[in-house]
Amino acid sequence: MSKLFLYALVAGFSVVAAPQIASARSTAGCEKIQSGKAEVLSSTIDPQPDVDKSSDADACPEKDRTVVQQPTGAAPVKLNTTGSGTILKKAVKGDILPQSEGSLHENLAFKYRVYRPETRNGDTMVLMHGSGQDETSLVPFASKIAPNATLIAVRGRVVQDGSTRWYRRLTPVSFDQQDIRSEAKAFAGFLKQVAQEYKFDPKRTTFLGYSNGANLINAVMMLYPDLVQQAVLLRSMPVLRESTEANLANARVLTVSGASDQLYAPYASALEDLLRSHGARVEARSIKSDHGLGKDDVRVVSEWLSGGATAQLKNN
Repeated sequence: MSKLFLYALVAGFSVVAAPQIASARSTAGCEKIQSGKAEVLSSTIDPQPDVDKSSDADACPEKDRTVVQQPTGAAPVKLNTTGSGTILKKAVKGDILPQSEGSLHENLAFKYRVYRPETRNGDTMVLMHGSGQDETSLVPFASKIAPNATLIAVRGRVVQDGSTRWYRRLTPVSFDQQDIRSEAKAFAGFLKQVAQEYKFDPKRTTFLGYSNGANLINAVMMLYPDLVQQAVLLRSMPVLRESTEANLANARVLTVSGASDQLYAPYASALEDLLRSHGARVEARSIKSDHGLGKDDVRVVSEWLSGGATAQLKNN
C-alpha cells in the first residue's frame, strides 16, 4: 500500500507541475519590454512590428506592454516599423495572381519584379513592402484591389538586423534622417528610369505602401513632390524631421490606419495634417484592425480606387 500511495503522489505532483512549467515558459519573456507589439486581431495579417518577433509576446500581461502617448499637433514623428511578412500572401488565398515576367530585375538601383495581368487596363501600381518583407509581399493584396493593373514590386535595399527596410533606424523610435533622404533620392531616380523603360503614365500610377514602405512614399512626396500623384498609405506616419516646401496640389492620397494599432494610430492624424498642409487631397480612414492588414483594408482601398480617384487623375 505504501508503494501505491507513493506512485499516486508522484503522478499527482506531475499533473499539477506541468501546467505551471508551461505557464512559466509562456511568460518568461514578459520582463522584456514589448515595445513594438500591438494587440493581435484574429482577422489581421502580419501584425508584428520588426522590434518584436517573439511568439511568446502575446502571453505577457497587458500592463507589461509599453504605450506611446498621443502627440500634440503635427510634430515630427519617430516610430518603429513593421516586420515579418511571411503570412501576408494569405490575404487573397485562392485568387489567381498576375504572371510575373520571371527573374528578379537587378539592372537599376532597386531590385524589382514586374507582374502583368492577362487583361490590362493601362494602370500601374508601384508596391513598397513593410520591414522584414520583400517585393512579393504586397502582390496578392494589390492583385485583389487592382486586378487589371501592371504591378511593379520593388524591394528596399537596406538590411538592418536581418530585416529588409527602406531606410535605417537608430532605435525603434528614431530614424536616420540622412539615410531617409539618401534612399528617397535614389528611389526618385529609380522611378524615372523604370517609368521610361516600361512607359507607364504617371497619371495612371498608384503608389501602394505598407508601414515602412508607405513611410518612404510620403518622404518621397515631401522631397520630390512631382513624382507621386496618387498614393495609398497603409499604417503610415511622417518620418522627416525637417519641413519642406513641397507643393502637393496634384496629389491624391488615401491613408488607412488601424484603430487598435496602439503604436501607430496616434500618429495618423499628424500624417494627414502634414499632407493636407502641403495641398494634397487626403481621404483618411480608420478601420477595426491593429498594425496588420486584412479584409477591411482590401475593401476600403478597392472602394477608393473604384470610386473615381483613379478616373479623376486620368482626366486631369
